[in-house]
Amino acid sequence: MKTVALYDDDSFATEFTAQVVDCQETDGKYKLVLDQTLFFPEQGGQTSDVGIIGEAKVYDVQIEDGVIYHLCDKSFEAGCKVVGTIDWHHRFGNMQQHTGEHIFTGLAHKLYGADNVGFHLSDNTVTLDLNIELSEEQVRLVERSANEVIGADVPVRAYYPDDATLRLIDYRSKKEIDGAVRLVEIDDVDICACCAPHVNSTGQVGMLKVLSYGKYKGGTRVYILCGLRALDDYNRRMNLLAKSYQQLNCPEDDLPDRIAGIMDENKQLKYKISQIKADILMNQIAGYPSELHDVTIYTEDLDAKTMRDGVNTLVERHDGLCAIFSGNDEDGYNFVIGSSSRDCGAIAAGLRELLGAKGGGSKQMAQGSVLATRSAIEQTL
Repeated sequence: MKTVALYDDDSFATEFTAQVVDCQETDGKYKLVLDQTLFFPEQGGQTSDVGIIGEAKVYDVQIEDGVIYHLCDKSFEAGCKVVGTIDWHHRFGNMQQHTGEHIFTGLAHKLYGADNVGFHLSDNTVTLDLNIELSEEQVRLVERSANEVIGADVPVRAYYPDDATLRLIDYRSKKEIDGAVRLVEIDDVDICACCAPHVNSTGQVGMLKVLSYGKYKGGTRVYILCGLRALDDYNRRMNLLAKSYQQLNCPEDDLPDRIAGIMDENKQLKYKISQIKADILMNQIAGYPSELHDVTIYTEDLDAKTMRDGVNTLVERHDGLCAIFSGNDEDGYNFVIGSSSRDCGAIAAGLRELLGAKGGGSKQMAQGSVLATRSAIEQTL
């Protein structure tokens, strides 16, 4: 027996009465089957409805061969009547996102011939994948056009056409569909096969905002948010922006230049600090007697160039193994090894084999990293 999908008839209904068909316990969870339900199951790239049935919390809903399973935290007896209530805030948010995706994808198809080849709607993000690459200008035009459609409050219709009518309709679908096909139609914007609940008109989407986009598998992946979730995201971003320009004590419009200035100052300071560290290292190297055969230096926070320069200087002054390890016992060490008489590549291979080090090099010089203590490194060398 297939479950009657009440959400097909009325996506705005929130409460219903049903009869328990079956309830089975699986790993401490209860899979409840009803004769009919308003709970939309996870399918078509969209997360399921959540809510309450009787006194049980419904935290997931799945569908298999037309049977809808409600995952609950309490058990029910077969044959009893129950009242279910969906979480309207969650349902309406999903409807805003999904209808917004139809508007954006429909316009991308209408304007540029793009096909939707992927869609995912979670509680936090919405992604849609198009099969062609879109430019910044094209993405922004689709976004603006989508919001114009939202502002026009165009009707959104969901219906099951008969087979004869369906054959005459040019509709979008990501896959072949067995059985009855449910279409969601937005006049002059989109007509697409879809099983999910939608709003009644585009104005109920509220707004659509592209958060980001980029190349993906030869096409374009677009991240969007709609309605109240877009508003929440906007407020979050505005709070971060306000804290930033208040902390930097500058007008909002000056924030990009101020950040660029700080980054440049930071770059200059890092360079000066690097030079100071290099001078300290070279003074340390100059203090070693030339008759020393092997020299290994352990230090912290040296960049790769400074380490290589230091090892090259050591090799000029000492005949044996010359090495610099920069780091600490907790986080590990980066290393550069050089020698005029030893095979540094073989030494690096030994560190890889015995200590799990990464890296390698030539006979004259090798470099890499190792997650080990100084004591273990000294014993291995």
